[in-house]
Amino acid sequence: MSAEPLLEFRRLRKHVGGRCLLDIPEFAIQQGRCILLSGENGAGKTTLLKIIAGLEPPDSARVYYQGKALPWSIARRHCRRHVVYVHQTPYLFDSSVADNIAYGLRRAGLPHTEVRAKVKEALAWAGLAHIAQRNARQLSGGEKQRVALARARIISPRVLLLDEPTASMDHESRERTYFLIQRLKSKDIGVVITSHELHYISSVGDVRFHLHQGKLHNDFDFPTRHDSRQPAARVFMAPNWAGPH
Repeated sequence: MSAEPLLEFRRLRKHVGGRCLLDIPEFAIQQGRCILLSGENGAGKTTLLKIIAGLEPPDSARVYYQGKALPWSIARRHCRRHVVYVHQTPYLFDSSVADNIAYGLRRAGLPHTEVRAKVKEALAWAGLAHIAQRNARQLSGGEKQRVALARARIISPRVLLLDEPTASMDHESRERTYFLIQRLKSKDIGVVITSHELHYISSVGDVRFHLHQGKLHNDFDFPTRHDSRQPAARVFMAPNWAGPH
């Protein structure tokens, strides 16, 4: 795993309705690491994720991909190609679990035999093989989230953005989701998670930030080996977190 950030935003600013929603000097995402992000409703967490995913433009920002400065028009293409954003209530098609997971591969034009093999492996990875032919819209919240994670993983993203991934889940569903996130990290996928339940999900994180009045603040109470008095980017580039894999 490289010590350099895969994707970095500097001097990121975003105004909404005349209000400065985001004013972030530096935000870096490293492969195989997980950022946990908290903040009140309306603080700008989802907007930040959408900017990182290339779905919404910042008012201004310096963007670096693998250390190279890029104008937004080019950076946006890299973000859309390599970053996957998973909404709190992921949209699932009115079709089987297997068909939902296969969507990205079919859209990319992969051969049918390759799609079938990759979907079979993804179903096993997410523990969904036994419900592969069930309609995805009839699943529980936890099952739907695992379908969304499998669908994201199968297209090999370099960064995964999860917006409230465990909201309203029971304990067992949360634990299964945490386990899958750990497995994604072990494959060098950078992860950013927003949540109001960080006390539940803290075990998968490497560092935790709180978004307040447009600024990112280190959370001093987060149980980490990092020195949280350091600037955000330095905290994130600290040695690898020794959690379960």
